[in-house]
Amino acid sequence: MQKLKVGDLVEVTKGAERSNKDKATKRGKILSIDRDALRVRVEGLRTVKRHIRKGRDRANPEGGILERPGSIALADVRVVCKKCDQSTRVGVRVNGDKKVRFCKKCDANID
Repeated sequence: MQKLKVGDLVEVTKGAERSNKDKATKRGKILSIDRDALRVRVEGLRTVKRHIRKGRDRANPEGGILERPGSIALADVRVVCKKCDQSTRVGVRVNGDKKVRFCKKCDANID
């Protein structure tokens, strides 16, 4: 079971987009999740450039270069808890008939 949802604030923990201790942390919201390929697109991270020819697209009739977020492996990101403001593992507990995600560090609900 995947414990990430679209709109979650995540932090990159591995790879080229990983945050270093001396630099600011690289965080962003999840824009989309590809569960088959186990990849996520995170807002503002791993931007890729796409070249568009003239007249092919109504949004850009002059053509140009578009920057879009690329995909990051699902295992390389961790959810950031709003209460303790740290990247954390996510647990799931059942409250009645609903499943609730919670932070494993501070035991606060994530949603």
